[in-house]
Amino acid sequence: MRTLTIILSSMALGACSGILEGIPEPAAQAPTIKSATADIKRVAGEAKLAEPLEVAGPIEANPVTVAPWIVCVRSSTPAPTQQTYALFYRDLKLISSRPAAIVDRCDTKTFARM
Repeated sequence: MRTLTIILSSMALGACSGILEGIPEPAAQAPTIKSATADIKRVAGEAKLAEPLEVAGPIEANPVTVAPWIVCVRSSTPAPTQQTYALFYRDLKLISSRPAAIVDRCDTKTFARM
């Protein structure tokens, strides 16, 4: 009888863990443009973006991305193909960067000069 109680208790607790996994975690602290300046300049240099630079964000990332926050950067110099980059942050730390995609929503944001 005691074994049956233990088994049933274990099964009940196991069922609860599936519910808890579905609850989204709160977003980590958002970076500021000031705290991200060094990363922005480094990524812009690697991407060969001409200065002066424009930035937008931080914006909450789509849940399918690698980090909860995005900072968008581009050159304010007109170019035939103006490239925008997305910098992904978690806990105030740059996780990755890449050319911005539609899902990043950088093109819908208001940019300001750095």
